[in-house]
Amino acid sequence: MTVPVHEVAVVPGEVATVTAVTEGATTVSAAAAVAGDVETALAFAGHHPAGEVAVQVRERLRGHIRALAVPAEQYADRLPEGREKEIAASTVRFALRVSRDCGSDPAMALRLLAKSVAHLARNTDLIRSD
Repeated sequence: MTVPVHEVAVVPGEVATVTAVTEGATTVSAAAAVAGDVETALAFAGHHPAGEVAVQVRERLRGHIRALAVPAEQYADRLPEGREKEIAASTVRFALRVSRDCGSDPAMALRLLAKSVAHLARNTDLIRSD
């Protein structure tokens, strides 16, 4: 049985490794799945933002936001009082708001969801920025 990587829940605080059983077994981390969805969304935003695949990507991004919101909020809570803490907390609030309603422009929705996921992922160390 093949389980698509985007259907595997991310365990907060852990980077899960998912093995898909197909013709050739491959291992993909949750971080790679999230990063892939972010990159895909940004690509579709510029070329095919309203297609069926783009709709599926938007839904996966919403799922990533739901999965990452709690650990990102915990990260923000652990920061010392100051500007960095406020930015981290407002990033979570914004991402949750975007996941509920990101407007009617499909390209803008893909960009907002993708950037929100990327910020939450960085704050939870799922995706490290260099």
